Amino acid sequence: MERQKAKKSAYVRPELKVFGSVRNLTGGSLGNVGDGGIMTMAMSDPRAKQNIVRVGSHPAGFGFYRFDYKPQFQAEHGADRQFGVMADEVEAILPSAVTRDAKGYARVDYAQLGITLA
Repeated sequence: MERQKAKKSAYVRPELKVFGSVRNLTGGSLGNVGDGGIMTMAMSDPRAKQNIVRVGSHPAGFGFYRFDYKPQFQAEHGADRQFGVMADEVEAILPSAVTRDAKGYARVDYAQLGITLA
């Protein structure tokens, strides 16, 4: 009996199908508290991040990433591995979701992306 060779299919980059709680992925260190105590804003400026790896895509077209904050941002935003988006990608698709803090760093309102942070 001959074994049939399995057909090889092209690799397809996985997309996150269930976003779940971003708070669980980020260890709870997520910027400002919005209406009703729900956290919505998070530091998303690529200049504040390092060791960036794309792990999926939002249906709107921007990526989801795992990353570390650079040392100078870790005290405020967390020293553990993080999960989130890049503000420049979001701004190109949904500019109203991106704001700048007093130092000029971009923050993303995850609520406008349809992602619950709390």
